[in-house]
Amino acid sequence: MVRNLTSALTAAISANARVPVVAVTLQDQLQHFALYQSPNTQDGWHGACLASDGSIVRVRLSRGGNAFTQNFQFQRVTTPAQASQWASWTTLNNGSGTMFQDGGCAVSNNGGTLWAFAQNGSTNALRAWSSTTNAASWNSPVTVLTPPAGALIKGIASAGNNDVFFLYDVSGGEAIGCSFFSGGSWSSLRSWTLATIASGSGLDVWWDGTLYWLIYSDGYTLYEATYQPSNTTWTQLPPIAPATSTAIGRISPRLSFDSTTGLYNLIVSEVDSGLLTGSVYSYPRVRQSRDLQHWSSGFILHDVTTLYSAVELQSSTNTAAYIVSMPSVMQSPNFSQSNAQQFVDVSGRVLSYQRLEQLGHPARLELVLDNNQGALSALVSSASNYQPIGLNTFVVLSEGYKTGSPPSTPETVQVGTYHINQIIFERSPHENQLRLVAYDRSRNLDLLNRFQSSYSNQTVAWLITEICARAGFFLLSLPATTQMSQQVPSFVLLSNQSYRRALDELCSTYALEYFLDQSETLQFRELSASDGSVWSYQPEVELVSFGSDDLRGNHIIVTGKPPTGGQVGALTTGEAYDDVNAHLVGLERLIHHIDPKLTTTAQCQLKAGFLLAQEQRAQTAHQVSVPANPALQLLDVITLSDYNAPQGSGQSSNCRIVRSTVLYNAEQAEFAHTLDLEGV
Repeated sequence: MVRNLTSALTAAISANARVPVVAVTLQDQLQHFALYQSPNTQDGWHGACLASDGSIVRVRLSRGGNAFTQNFQFQRVTTPAQASQWASWTTLNNGSGTMFQDGGCAVSNNGGTLWAFAQNGSTNALRAWSSTTNAASWNSPVTVLTPPAGALIKGIASAGNNDVFFLYDVSGGEAIGCSFFSGGSWSSLRSWTLATIASGSGLDVWWDGTLYWLIYSDGYTLYEATYQPSNTTWTQLPPIAPATSTAIGRISPRLSFDSTTGLYNLIVSEVDSGLLTGSVYSYPRVRQSRDLQHWSSGFILHDVTTLYSAVELQSSTNTAAYIVSMPSVMQSPNFSQSNAQQFVDVSGRVLSYQRLEQLGHPARLELVLDNNQGALSALVSSASNYQPIGLNTFVVLSEGYKTGSPPSTPETVQVGTYHINQIIFERSPHENQLRLVAYDRSRNLDLLNRFQSSYSNQTVAWLITEICARAGFFLLSLPATTQMSQQVPSFVLLSNQSYRRALDELCSTYALEYFLDQSETLQFRELSASDGSVWSYQPEVELVSFGSDDLRGNHIIVTGKPPTGGQVGALTTGEAYDDVNAHLVGLERLIHHIDPKLTTTAQCQLKAGFLLAQEQRAQTAHQVSVPANPALQLLDVITLSDYNAPQGSGQSSNCRIVRSTVLYNAEQAEFAHTLDLEGV
């Protein structure tokens, strides 16, 4: 979809005299978590939240000796820079020598009232402590309830909505129950209606105003479900991380929301005893999501050793993020344009650049900056000094022209966001330059998926959203067409397979194209011959090539999964024909495509039509050089109209952009745009 331009900028692009304007900012928006505090407290079940006054409130269960006579303690951190506050713990009233160490614990802020939860080790009652003073003082505990038959609890969570959820022992495994505080007392047990899991290794919960989202572990599989309190409906969702036999354990999921990124964070300890693999570790993995349903594969904090996970919290001023575990506290500053170590405008130092966009590949930017007298050298990151110019940091590029008559008002539109891949210093007796090679974030689709996931009977739209989320893409634009709601009987995201390969496999089945736009939104398109032209060229054309290619199919046969229960040898097929081309060339050019994900004749027929349309588009092969146009994106349709003979070729065509190259060179006064085009 064409980028929106003002009428003034649109007029400037078509004017005979143009004054280019480019803007480039370098930004370090990455989270660089580094060791902040080392309290080295004994590892164990713990929880944390922010109090209303901005202080960090933590709770923990001690471990060792008799599992049923442990202490339930709290901590209040008002000044995170003071190491002593992270090391000091106070035992809660009636929480000394009476608590079950493996029941888990939780603390939440419920509109100003803090609730802390743990299980009593002698009565097995779920106990709750409250505070209305931001944890400066606590009331005596009350009993929420006692699980059926005095069952042991295997994980506790609270979403801060005067609620508590917990895993508890039942015949054959574990169930989830919950209770709600209202009218001065806690409600009776509400137990779930879903299948029992084999064992319990923690859970957490999030309230979105309508639904509770629960994430829980049996020690190996990371499950997800929802609970709707208005009608007491429990719904099982696909697992976030299926079990990998018993090689890798997953313990103590912890949910949080980062308001600075708009993403939910899920931290889970991944544990390998080495029994099957030979590798021994226990570190947190941080996954992210925008909708609480589709989660990224995440990243690991290998330098944090903990069996009981960690909690991500924002500082009260939103200037920093913390990842808090029992042995250590990690911190990362949040991004701010006012921070000179995170943001710099280098528009005045741009000497030249080339940006290249093409389908199926990450967009590439090669940028040359003036580094006269080493002015930019101090802005390059090192391992201990993060700066705006660093590996994987952001390059934001905007293009435009001066508008008005005469042109005097700079006006630009953002055309790309890139991540630095190479930093090259170039110096000679006559020049000192910094060359940056960067790619857009779709390069992350080429990363490998570690854990295999299998999906059954999910829609095309759901699967695309899932694959993109696994790769860390949460902003998508999907076409609102009927095929997006078609169900795929079975799809497997293989271990050691790139996300791009999985996405391409799905998109090829349903004839979808995609690219990453300037806002880092993945744009998916279902191409149609009726797509309208967004720009017309005639006098602006500097060089044009009208071409065609006849080596293409004109008879498509698509074979899907054979029907079940039918005659021996029965097939599921669909066919499409280009009679006009067959009459023109006097040949049948057959393409036979097999896709077992297609289960009906209608799906095969649809796929045959898509493949034939692509063959017809490929017949056209045009190229045009025009003044740089920041409005145009991949897959946009434009109109080319050359002058009639003898001045021109007399050709005209509607065609679609499949490759775009922009060259800017200040010294040579060059600002050119080359478009490679196919048919519509």
